[in-house]
Amino acid sequence: MRSIAQRLPFHYGWFLMGAGVVCNTVSNFATFWAVSLWIPAIADDFEVARTPVVTAFLTGQAASALVGPFVGRFIDRNGARRPLLLGSVLFPAALFLTSLATSLPLLYFGWILVGLVRGFTQPIPYNWLMTRWFDGRLRQSALGVLTVGFSLGGATLLPLLDVVQRSTSWSFTMRITAVTVLVLQGTAALLLVRDRPSDLGLQPNVGHSDRGLTMLPAEQTWGFTAAAATRTPAFWLLGVGLMLFFMGQGSVTNLGLDFFQSRGVQAGAAVFAAASLIRTIARIPLGATLSRYRTPYPLGVAVAISQGVALAALLINTDTFGIAIFVVLWGIGGAFGPMLEPLFIPRVFGVRHFGAVSGTVAMVAFVGQLVGSIGGAFLFDLTGSYSIPYWLFTLGFGASAVLLLLVRWAERRPSHVAKAIALGRDPGV
Repeated sequence: MRSIAQRLPFHYGWFLMGAGVVCNTVSNFATFWAVSLWIPAIADDFEVARTPVVTAFLTGQAASALVGPFVGRFIDRNGARRPLLLGSVLFPAALFLTSLATSLPLLYFGWILVGLVRGFTQPIPYNWLMTRWFDGRLRQSALGVLTVGFSLGGATLLPLLDVVQRSTSWSFTMRITAVTVLVLQGTAALLLVRDRPSDLGLQPNVGHSDRGLTMLPAEQTWGFTAAAATRTPAFWLLGVGLMLFFMGQGSVTNLGLDFFQSRGVQAGAAVFAAASLIRTIARIPLGATLSRYRTPYPLGVAVAISQGVALAALLINTDTFGIAIFVVLWGIGGAFGPMLEPLFIPRVFGVRHFGAVSGTVAMVAFVGQLVGSIGGAFLFDLTGSYSIPYWLFTLGFGASAVLLLLVRWAERRPSHVAKAIALGRDPGV
């Protein structure tokens, strides 16, 4: 592998990023996009309301959020390849076990297992790899383009799985998903992934604007520990801002197909597939341009506002016009959604302990998705409408924009700057 990597006409980091896109596509699809198909199908199969089924999936995601900081710390200490190898076996095994569930308790048990092991496959491992294989502003572009995988599954696999599930069952499509994860994740982790450029006799990939600057090896880069980060105002502004942001994004995706059905729109899967396709197409050029920007703050504000406007348009007019606005804004603005956390963290807290800090931020942010999805399903069961929770999600996007902007103030506070410089950050950054 060393000789092949050194003879490639491009840096091996880009090849590794491509593998990450593919692997994130199938893993994120299994725990995000496919859930919107499985929720109503399982509720009908078990003859129960939506709320307990949504709660089952979110309980598993809560388990994933709780172990996230520990998974991140494990990756910081041992690299990403080992957890990816573990996850490529444990994650599909947990999916297959869940597909055998015949009752709610078994569904809860299976999806909790999924949640406990999903962190070994995404999103931290490949994000962590990008912080090691790229440096300077080019790292921002690599992290941005990597997120193509988070929407590609919705654009390509969701419509396909929807067709298959119509003629089979949710358990069958879950098993297909498990096998796909096993093959793709396992192959990439075993044959392609290497933790650091030095493993292949290479240096981190650096953009033209950063060449000539002194770049530290990954082991010497600066960064707050997760414990130190949680003692800063910047952490809580970022965590709560992302919590409100993903309360809207995650809940709308989990409940989206049911929302459209409740409004008499039968093409809900096609609507989300169209928005996801826009996200997928947009993420490559938009992600590539991130190396031109010094800070992520204006981007975070613009993305949060775009998602709020998209949802408001859909609520006001769930017809062709409203759906068209939703698809465009949800697609273009949402293209940046998964980029926010990995872009903010290196800027505010450095990359030395990226895995642990990322896992801790994600744990806080997940509270929004947990409360939003369960609360939204409960209000639907209570009122027969998603109007109230969806308007609350819209307001949440607005509050998120304000909090993400305030992270800039917190990062520039003298105490935060002094701590960052003491940890090794360049005073000129």
